[in-house]
Amino acid sequence: MSRLLLLSGFMLLGAGCAGSHSNFRTGGPAYPLGQPAGEPMLVQGSYITGPASSLVVDNDSLRGRFRDRPVSLAWTWQEVTGSVDSRGTYLELAEGDDTRVWGSFGGMPVDLTLDKEWLYGNVGGCGYVLRRAEDGFVGRRSCGGSLEGDLRVEFPEPLMERPLGERASLMTLMLVNFTSTYSPVMSLARFARPRNANVDGSVTQVSP
Repeated sequence: MSRLLLLSGFMLLGAGCAGSHSNFRTGGPAYPLGQPAGEPMLVQGSYITGPASSLVVDNDSLRGRFRDRPVSLAWTWQEVTGSVDSRGTYLELAEGDDTRVWGSFGGMPVDLTLDKEWLYGNVGGCGYVLRRAEDGFVGRRSCGGSLEGDLRVEFPEPLMERPLGERASLMTLMLVNFTSTYSPVMSLARFARPRNANVDGSVTQVSP
C-alpha cells in the first residue's frame, strides 16, 4: 500500500510540474498586437498567433510564420538579423534616453524612435506619429501622401518590459502587420542615418 501511495504521489507531482511548465510556456494572459485590420494577433508568453500566423520566441530568436510568410530572426542588444518572407533583415538597435530601431525588415526600410511619450518614424512607405495610450499607441500615419488619422495600434505595457531585441522585433512586426505589401530589397545605406520626426508628422533629416 505504501509503495502504491508513493508511486501515486510521484505521478501527481510529475503532472503538476508538467502543467506548470505548460502554463509558463503559454504565458498566462494573452495580449493583442498591432491592428486587427491587418491580422488580429495575440502574444501569450512565448507564442504569437493569428489566423495566418504562428511564431515562437525562444530566448534570443523569433521563428515561425507571419501571415503565411516564413520568419527567422535572432537578436542581441545591438542588432536584429535574419529573414522575413525569405528577404534579409538587419536592424540596428540603440537604447538610452530613447530607443532607436533602424535598417531593413524583410526588405522594407525601417527607421523608428520610441521615447517616453511618442513612437515615430517610418516603416516601408509609411510614416508614423503615434502617442502612448492605454494598451498601445494612437495617432496617425501617412502612406504615399494619404494621411490616416485616429490610428490605434495595440502594444500593451507588459510587452515594453521584454528584452530590447525582442521588443524591437515585436514593435516592427506590429506596424508591418497592417502594411499590406513588401517593397523590393533596398540598400541599407539609404536608411542608416537617424532622422527626427516632428509632432506634426513631418520628418527632418539629421545632418551627418
